Amino acid sequence: MDGEKMRERLVQAREFIGYNRKSFADALGMSYRTVTNYENGSREPGHDYLIKVADFCGCTTDWLLGLSDDPRNNASHESEEDLLKKRLLSVCEVLNGEAVEKVIAYAHDLSYNPKNQKRGENKRADSTCRYDEEIGFR
Repeated sequence: MDGEKMRERLVQAREFIGYNRKSFADALGMSYRTVTNYENGSREPGHDYLIKVADFCGCTTDWLLGLSDDPRNNASHESEEDLLKKRLLSVCEVLNGEAVEKVIAYAHDLSYNPKNQKRGENKRADSTCRYDEEIGFR
């Protein structure tokens, strides 16, 4: 196992999904200092951390360890869309209720524009929003 390669790949995995160290640490439920120490080589991460990072970032532990050149070889094969949804949920976990409501309203507004919809789908989030109104979210 190449320690330098592992440190580089920990950073690459985090940056690939668009996180800075602070938000990544928060998303993983760890301290900023711990993530920083692992990424700069001050401490060597244990297998629990590597598994958590691999799962969260959609790569393999073999790739993180430098044992494979393919980050997704035998990984869970989550689609890019699934990884983006995971990022969105992770960000929402640190938001208060009011901020989450704003995210939902913004996503709902985006759903009305055909260019934001999936190909072949002509659906909007109307039913969800009617439900939101019924339970008092709007």
